[in-house]
Amino acid sequence: MQRSLLATLIGLVLSPAVSGADFSLNRANTATANTEQWQCERCTPQMGTSGGFAIGITENSISDIHFANESGTDTDGLVPRLDADVTQWYSNDIRTQLLIDQLGYDVSTLSLSADRARDFAALLSWRQLAWFGNTVRTPFNGNRGTHTLPGDWVEGGTTAQMPGLTGPLNPVDLKIERDQFALGLEKYFNQIRTYLDVKHEARTGHRQSGATLISNAVNLPERVDDNTTSVAAGLNVVGGQWQVAFGYLGSQYDNDLDAQRWDNPYTPTFGAARAGQQSVAPDNSAHQFHIQGTWAAGIQSVSGQLVWGRHDQDDAFLPATITGPAPALPATDADLQLDKIDFNLRYRIRPMRKMTLLAQYDYQDRDYDNPLQAYPYIITDSVPAGSRVPVELDTTDQKASLSMNYRFYRGFSGELGYRWRQQEWTAQPGDQATTNAYWGILRLNQWEPLAIRLELGGENRDLDNYLGTPNSDSINDSALRHYYLASRDHAYAKLVANYQIIEPLSLQLTLEGSDSDYDDSQVGLDEVERSGYDVNLSYYREKFTASVFYNAYNIDTRQVGSNTGAQWRGRQDDDAQSAGLNLEYRGAFDDRLDLGANLVWADSDTVTEIESGLGSELGPYDATRTTLDLYSRYHLSERSSVQLDLLYQDYEDRSYLNLGLDPNSISNVLTFGDLSHDYDDYRLNLSYRHEF
Repeated sequence: MQRSLLATLIGLVLSPAVSGADFSLNRANTATANTEQWQCERCTPQMGTSGGFAIGITENSISDIHFANESGTDTDGLVPRLDADVTQWYSNDIRTQLLIDQLGYDVSTLSLSADRARDFAALLSWRQLAWFGNTVRTPFNGNRGTHTLPGDWVEGGTTAQMPGLTGPLNPVDLKIERDQFALGLEKYFNQIRTYLDVKHEARTGHRQSGATLISNAVNLPERVDDNTTSVAAGLNVVGGQWQVAFGYLGSQYDNDLDAQRWDNPYTPTFGAARAGQQSVAPDNSAHQFHIQGTWAAGIQSVSGQLVWGRHDQDDAFLPATITGPAPALPATDADLQLDKIDFNLRYRIRPMRKMTLLAQYDYQDRDYDNPLQAYPYIITDSVPAGSRVPVELDTTDQKASLSMNYRFYRGFSGELGYRWRQQEWTAQPGDQATTNAYWGILRLNQWEPLAIRLELGGENRDLDNYLGTPNSDSINDSALRHYYLASRDHAYAKLVANYQIIEPLSLQLTLEGSDSDYDDSQVGLDEVERSGYDVNLSYYREKFTASVFYNAYNIDTRQVGSNTGAQWRGRQDDDAQSAGLNLEYRGAFDDRLDLGANLVWADSDTVTEIESGLGSELGPYDATRTTLDLYSRYHLSERSSVQLDLLYQDYEDRSYLNLGLDPNSISNVLTFGDLSHDYDDYRLNLSYRHEF
């Protein structure tokens, strides 16, 4: 293929003189190679069992369940633990594997698998995950999706007039536990691979929620009790220069609750509203089919994917209100449907030995097919305010990019790229946005101890025809649009350098920054600046390894606005930094003792200022975390050892939004109180491990 004139000139100027020798693998001279000492590291080992197991007991000291996100369990006191990784090989090349990780904790894994290379594979697994938030205080007693007040509850026009908020309240853990079950099957028929994966996830727990009645509001510990079942099936076919895949993905979400209901703690002021109700996540299903293909020959390759999917939601409607007048609904269920199409096409070609071109096109379409009927518009449970017709929120997103990689000479290469994107929305505040992005990358690793990567780029996003928010009773100002609908100019730069100071000591430095400038600075988001750096120093020896890192980042956000003609400016300055030290020594005391330590400190701080005449800060918004992880492992023999682990964490965060807040601090809002954390908890684990 004829090379372009520009590429030829670049190659002549920057490339050293080289001969036309062919160093490809198929030209290698293997006639004199000595293969007697060669070993196949990926071949099937001898029959037998390998791996090991560990049994232990853990002592937890937990004053705040938030620590469980680090420790894996919120159980205070003694907890048993089991770990195992056992592999068994059989004479017919079949391998079975048992994997157990942290069994006994709230975050654990248990799986059993069997396979034979290029023949079949099967997996059966159970995994438990959890998220831990806060232990909150509430006067409500929870029973599934119903929040009831005590029988002797005294209503009040304000929270200060509720005597039930001055005494002890019910503690509720805001946490969600997930149980995931999976079955995977895989079978080969010559060049055809077939697979079937079935997964089921059950979630239980509570999360923070809120509700309103007229002008009053309450925090509620919303009950979570749902299930998701998904199925993936398909086949892949491999030919000489091509491969193709067909697949199906289905998902069914079932919520055991249809609503949450609560007693009104306030004195009813309108419509005798003594209870409220609101819906929770509805049942829904999704189906998706895809076809993928790849073809490669010589200097070029083509790959692509086409996806069609449909999402349905037809849960039954709840009554529009449960107190006061109940307007008639136009249907008994939602009958909602979303069709989606995703298309991707990639073309790669190597027109010359030093150059590679990549072209890519992506298309996404979301088409909503919903009944456009008039529904009652409810401001709050007891106050209907006429009717409104919902709008269809169709979207189309197209991307096209072209990039070129060029190797000037050994150890010096570069990349140039351009990406075009067009987003279109129906019946949304924005009509269309066009983005043009560009980037350039230089990679230099000619000198053995030093490697440098420099990336520069930017983009311009232009919003066309701001329409405003449909069905909005307030004023629509184009400068008050959502940030993703805002015209802006964005530029960024990133430098990464790796330096091998001496043979065991290496240094990595990362510098990066970006600036986003938004149009129409009279009101709305004005500018966002981001900058930061990261330093890593690593030392490796046969028995001793050490590493230390430090990074710091800053995000400076500015907004402008007006209030009754007076202009104000807002600034949010976010600072985040972290540092860490990792030490490990293996083989002390005649190779019997291993020691390790990991210390990580992280701090984030946000300053929010409002300038309108005199400037003022809104208050503290920060968090600090120190985590220490220590271990000591003593080898009793070549196959058995005992280990002692200590995990310690000191954590504190503050937010001016709820700092010092009590449930009755706000007259018309019954809150959970202060949701900040301040604790120093630990986990101590003693275990015995045996290797096969």
